[in-house]
Amino acid sequence: MRILVVSDGRRGIENQALGLAEAVAGQSATACEILTHRLTPRSAFAALPPSLQLIGRRDFGLPRADLVIGCGRQAIAPLIAMRRSGSAFTCYVQDPRLDPSRFDLVVAPTHDGLSGPNVVSMIGSPNRVSRDRIVTDLLRLSDRINRLPAPRAMLAIGGPSRTHAISDADAAFHLNAARQLLDEGHSLLVTTSRRTPDVVQSQWEELAAQAGAIWLHTPDSDDDNPYFAFLGAADLILVTEDSTNMLTESCATGKPVYRLPMSGQPGKFQQLYDALEQRCGLKRWDGTQRTAPYDPLNETARVAKIIWDRLPSRR
Repeated sequence: MRILVVSDGRRGIENQALGLAEAVAGQSATACEILTHRLTPRSAFAALPPSLQLIGRRDFGLPRADLVIGCGRQAIAPLIAMRRSGSAFTCYVQDPRLDPSRFDLVVAPTHDGLSGPNVVSMIGSPNRVSRDRIVTDLLRLSDRINRLPAPRAMLAIGGPSRTHAISDADAAFHLNAARQLLDEGHSLLVTTSRRTPDVVQSQWEELAAQAGAIWLHTPDSDDDNPYFAFLGAADLILVTEDSTNMLTESCATGKPVYRLPMSGQPGKFQQLYDALEQRCGLKRWDGTQRTAPYDPLNETARVAKIIWDRLPSRR
């Protein structure tokens, strides 16, 4: 079976669809081929709503596949076109903000409040976190990880979004949390994102230069991304509350996870925080560690089983 992942290539978007594709492939007793197709339309075409993209371009150049999983606005029109042609089973990840019946299946976060006969809701977003991936990356980076004595804390720092911002007070809070953990004897595994403001990046770089027990990975770092190894090596995880992906991925480990505050109005994100608190004990970091054990969050595998059972090729 061939599975096609369609996105605009942004890592956070593509990884949602890719994680779901990998989980669907894991349902099969035989090998599945996973292809990625990145859409890079000209800015004028990309700005058009999906309905006009469908009028202006009926052939999006997607290769043949049995299952097409798309994520992000630019994937909407190509998936609708493939469903019209009957050439593939189409699955869209996120709320498409149009009638879900235009796809065979829509996978949307519960906090989006989307419903319908072909809508599957999940806590957070699909991800690529798996035991095999974490173990593989831990082994690959074991020499460097082992230089940082346990216990270890991971801090995943995001950045401004439509709903959140990092104020000076927020950045200071994050850094103070890191200093507290260092004082308590933790080594730190810190990762920042492309959305992290330059001034905040500089503050983390300064802290890493001052303290020896820190591995700081930034988007400009020369080494391979150690994100999955960080998840595996950490004893606890602190995540800025702007990122559905990072919160969900962290809770997929079954480890204590805390959210770091950001400015702004969380809106529907509050529903995500509440769901993760109820399911995984997620709490805002207040300097104390007091989460109860929980089973790793594995929503991606649950949704992948639903997709697998609905595939026409399976029937």
